[in-house]
Amino acid sequence: MKIPFLKREHRYYPFKKEFIRKFKRYPHFIMIGLTGFVINLVLTAVFTEFFDLWYLLSYIMAALLSWVFNFYMNSRFTFRGHNSEHSLKRYIFYLQTYGMMGLASLALVYILTSIAGMYYLLSIFIVSAIMSLATFVFNKKVVFKYFD
Repeated sequence: MKIPFLKREHRYYPFKKEFIRKFKRYPHFIMIGLTGFVINLVLTAVFTEFFDLWYLLSYIMAALLSWVFNFYMNSRFTFRGHNSEHSLKRYIFYLQTYGMMGLASLALVYILTSIAGMYYLLSIFIVSAIMSLATFVFNKKVVFKYFD
């Protein structure tokens, strides 16, 4: 018995092959992003619970620290084929654009926490999950300009 979707000639195979080619580095990005996310979440909780800072201020400080980690790790591992010239300019650009995306994240976290009444760490988790794919595409196409 032949199974048509497993055959190379199947009409969806080129789409699948192209999809895999475009997103083959996404698992690396996710692993680094998850590590950065844990750093962000732990630091936010520490700043909020132990230093009694407002959750949004804690979130901003933790995000800045996790962005440093994420940029370094993604430049070394996820997008390791990129041109490494002008790393300082690329990092400044990264921080500027992540700052703009961070404002959107900050607004969403505020809405979910202060207006909708959600626990602040849960709202950070939800917003981070939503932003994951968008930041991967942004990093690949803009920050690191990596084209397979």
